[in-house]
Amino acid sequence: MIRKIVSGGQTGADRAALDWAIAKGIAHGGWCPKGRLSEAGVIPSKYQLCETPSSSYTTRTAWNVWDSDGTLIVTLDPTLTEGSLATQKFAENFGKPCLHVHEKLPEKELKIKDFLFSNAIEILNVGGSRESKEKGIYEFCYRLLDRSIEKEMLPESFFQYPYHGLVKAFKQGRRENRFSSSPDVIHIEDLTIETCIGATEEERRNKQQIRLSLDIYVAPSTIRKAWMTDNLADTLDYALIKEKVEALASSKPRKLIETLAEEIAEELLKLPLVLGLKIRVTKFPFPNVGSVSLIIERFEGTPMNQIKPS
Repeated sequence: MIRKIVSGGQTGADRAALDWAIAKGIAHGGWCPKGRLSEAGVIPSKYQLCETPSSSYTTRTAWNVWDSDGTLIVTLDPTLTEGSLATQKFAENFGKPCLHVHEKLPEKELKIKDFLFSNAIEILNVGGSRESKEKGIYEFCYRLLDRSIEKEMLPESFFQYPYHGLVKAFKQGRRENRFSSSPDVIHIEDLTIETCIGATEEERRNKQQIRLSLDIYVAPSTIRKAWMTDNLADTLDYALIKEKVEALASSKPRKLIETLAEEIAEELLKLPLVLGLKIRVTKFPFPNVGSVSLIIERFEGTPMNQIKPS
């Protein structure tokens, strides 16, 4: 189930989670303060973290909670304070699943397994105490993850999980958690393009106008970063989208708007910030019909050449 571990890179629980992910070959990431700050100095470059525009620990805490499916807070003491308490509060405010596990909690591993499966968590944010506050938290967190998650990394192990009803919850939850939070949308309405398209040779001989509308899904963190920096390089350039679509549409004649729609989707999904998109292609083929439209929705990770006709 777990395909990525996220943390802020602080000493203690944060570093334990990242090191565990690296050791297990699991993707890792997350947000860290500007300048890669931690109590031990600059966070080592081996940790693939992105800097927030602020040096505030609170900002990176909030962003990691928001960008994950759920948060695991690990401490030695049963009482949450400071940054760990803030993490829990952010999870509550964002409506995100959150579990606090401490050294004295009975059946810790089972509680973590139940938490992961029942919430269908794929991207797990791990936070907790820093090493200077609770000496030994690194070792405790690392062992806890190793005992709680390792078997669940194999897909077939899910169906051997002893809790009743979780298979159904997982199947329902995976679709709901395709985006750990609802994506933001860049909408382009009624882009008019001239292209040669039509089922007959006569239609393809002369250029005609079609209209395209695009909903391009991007992560909320992309929009937040652009808001903080006010820099076009940190978001999706819709002028570039317009150029790519126009160039592709005019590149060759086509018989079907289905072909054009799939080619546009495949091209735009190559852009690193695009999570998915919805395309509406509208054609005006008949005098007595206002228009004919095709709407498709595609997501990253599904190359068009892997979609085979039934």
